[in-house]
Amino acid sequence: MSRTAARAPRGRRGKGVRWVVLAGALALCVGAPSGSLAAADPYRPTELTKMQEMAEAARGLQFKQPPLYQRLRYEELAPFLRKTMLEGLDERRLNEKRLAYEKLGLLTSAEGLLDDMILAYANGVVAFYDQDSDTVHLIGDLKMPAVMQRIAELHELVHALQDQHFDLDALPLKGALSDPATAALALVEGDAMLATIEYARGHTQLVLSDLLGTTTGSSTKGPAMPYLFQREMDFVYRNGFDFAKALHKRGGWAALGEAFAAPPTSTEQVLHYREKYIEARDEPTPVELPDLSARLGEHWRLAADDVLGELYIQTLFRLHLGRLRARKPSRGWDGDRLHFYLLDEAPAGGESAAAYILVWSTVWDSERDAGEFAAASLRVVGKKLEGRRKTEQDGPVVTITGKNAVAFIVSEGTRVLSVEGHPESAARAALKALAPGAPQAGTGVDQETP
Repeated sequence: MSRTAARAPRGRRGKGVRWVVLAGALALCVGAPSGSLAAADPYRPTELTKMQEMAEAARGLQFKQPPLYQRLRYEELAPFLRKTMLEGLDERRLNEKRLAYEKLGLLTSAEGLLDDMILAYANGVVAFYDQDSDTVHLIGDLKMPAVMQRIAELHELVHALQDQHFDLDALPLKGALSDPATAALALVEGDAMLATIEYARGHTQLVLSDLLGTTTGSSTKGPAMPYLFQREMDFVYRNGFDFAKALHKRGGWAALGEAFAAPPTSTEQVLHYREKYIEARDEPTPVELPDLSARLGEHWRLAADDVLGELYIQTLFRLHLGRLRARKPSRGWDGDRLHFYLLDEAPAGGESAAAYILVWSTVWDSERDAGEFAAASLRVVGKKLEGRRKTEQDGPVVTITGKNAVAFIVSEGTRVLSVEGHPESAARAALKALAPGAPQAGTGVDQETP
């Protein structure tokens, strides 16, 4: 997303930004391209001016200032992405957050993930807008039809328009894998997708499926992107497009402008936009969790604090239970909070590397929704814990003891609390702190891990 050289500063800008990128190339071009989208040299000033005019026509907004541009050669892209993404980031905190999602079951391994992600993005990016520097980055040396590259660049220029008119820094786009950030990103991408697709359909012979292919196309080069991030990208582009299209149908571009002033606050609102956002906004119930570091013992600390939301819960269940069994137990979400604890230094004779505690508190629209989620969570935990396991139930508490960890799932009304980790003493301390009235043990039946 871009802006100009003479722009007044807006103060210190945060790092760790999610770039709004158009990942992947178009699928197939149906027929010959038509119109100025097929310009031969996109980097001449006259061609850039034409592209800006097309973006203005597509989105119905005018640039307040000419955008900034930077051209990158393809071989420069991956090093540039790594340098810019890591600037101002705490790599340890980033790695610990990825480890939290590995323990939860959303990622199979956090090792080497950052480099793999950078290569995966670099192999699919055609152009991108960086809201920290307000610059549209154009990637040269790409072997693809000009019409495909022009559409991708048009999409990024729409992001520059959004930033100038709606101030993208005001949106919560900087929370990696957090539910509010992903919901807001779906608005940003959906709005740009709608503008780009509607303009391209009127000026090229591409069909809708080709145009949607720009959002989630993948390269055969480089590492495969983990399913978690594939699903996230599919959501922000495809579900975001559906969300934006519904708003536009209801009130034109003015309705999208209003949405930037009051963006969706959960992925649930985007997935179920009619009943959860358009007809009546269903705001998430805030879920608070205390910091249990002191209760767990010396050297424990809170390493990650996040909200997952319906999208990531659905993704977790898809990974472990399959697509058909994932949808129902993730619907009815009303709020959640995830805490992840690590042990910096083990007591004598202990191993700090294996120590962790996951605490996940969720609230649901009904007791039935909560029960479906708890049952699905029980199956997921059973798959995750290694070796022979023992499952016990005592009142509202189900205990699953595996080879290297123990897990507790507590269901009370519309709320479900999950505590998992190693050592068992720390997990039980967390359970006692959060559910003091819950039984701490039960009568067990040995079961083999499926």
